[in-house]
Amino acid sequence: MRSAALLLFALATSGCFKLDPFLYEPERKEKYDFEPDGGTPEETVTADRIEPVRIEVDATLSLGAVYLRGSVQPPLAHVIFFHGKGGHLDKAFPRAKRWANLGFDVLAFDYRGWGNSTAVTPTEAGIEQDTRAVLAWMVARVGADRLVYYGQSFGTATSTQRAELDPPRALILESGFASVQAFARDSTQMDFPASFIANDGWDTEGRLGNVRAPVLILHGLSDDFVRPEFSQALYEAANQPKKLILVEGGGHSDLPKVMGEEYGEAIRSFVAAHLR
Repeated sequence: MRSAALLLFALATSGCFKLDPFLYEPERKEKYDFEPDGGTPEETVTADRIEPVRIEVDATLSLGAVYLRGSVQPPLAHVIFFHGKGGHLDKAFPRAKRWANLGFDVLAFDYRGWGNSTAVTPTEAGIEQDTRAVLAWMVARVGADRLVYYGQSFGTATSTQRAELDPPRALILESGFASVQAFARDSTQMDFPASFIANDGWDTEGRLGNVRAPVLILHGLSDDFVRPEFSQALYEAANQPKKLILVEGGGHSDLPKVMGEEYGEAIRSFVAAHLR
């Protein structure tokens, strides 16, 4: 997020006074592809393991989603995957497949406004309604006993929002930021209030103190979009048990590639330790 200062200046001088599009970057998709084949074996599954689903939030709003069966059955745990701020579910699908190949059943979904979910403007309060419906769907499908929340980038904020209200057996946060307020302090020396950046606060750092679940935090030390210091702050805010993994050479979205087999080993061992 280091480039945010220039972006703030450009928008301010152009007469644009909000940066909500910087926080939310939904892309629309009329029909998902859910391609089984991937660029690597870790991101490839068989078609019979892919189940497109639709999750109803209310009478007027529904979410595009997909359920992936894990490479082992019964699965090690059931994972709800909260993706980042850009793109849509098809673009997040390779990461969901990677987790399924680690032995987890995975439910991935698009927030309101993303993909082919109902096209309404996303907000912090609205996304909370979305994830509440996603959790209810998952509990009805598999029960609540072995649920894990996994958030990547912006998904660390949405997953922690859900975990504060409905704790999982484990919460895993990858490449997260602390809050919109912290982003505003970190990214610019100009005297702009956090409300200039976004209407929503997404105070993950503040919420983590209320989360009663084991927390695993991963962040690349070479992440030039969201600095690793944010995850260090999240780690300090989280309750025990907790673990922080800082990855040498890791960027914002490439931790599985950089860590290799250690990525899956770290996740599986952490989850296993807290499902006993």
